[in-house]
Parts: sequence; structure tokens; C-alpha cells
Amino acid sequence: MTRQFENPQPSLFDKDEPRVELAPAEKIGLATLVKALLLEIATALANGETGDDQDHG
Repeated sequence: MTRQFENPQPSLFDKDEPRVELAPAEKIGLATLVKALLLEIATALANGETGDDQDHG
């Protein structure tokens, strides 16, 4: 017997309408945040900072 469970978290590829509509200001803020994070990741990779992130004191 196979059970199918409803997945409460939608897939990135679902074609359903978004559950939450973001205001234009929120979209701009998220875009700025993603851009900053990607820049930080690229900088760390360029500087060879790809080791263990944990602080070992």
C-alpha cells in the first residue's frame, strides 16, 4: 500500500500562483540582499577562503 503525503512546501518549479505577493519595495530589498550575498561568496572564493567556516577559537 502506497501513501501519498501532501507536501506543505511548494517546489521551485510549481506552476501554481505564488502564495504571497511581494510589494515592489520588498522585491528590491531581496534583490539587494541576494546581490550582496553573491558578491560576498564570489569574493571569498576568489580569496581562497573555502575552508572550514567554524570558529575553533
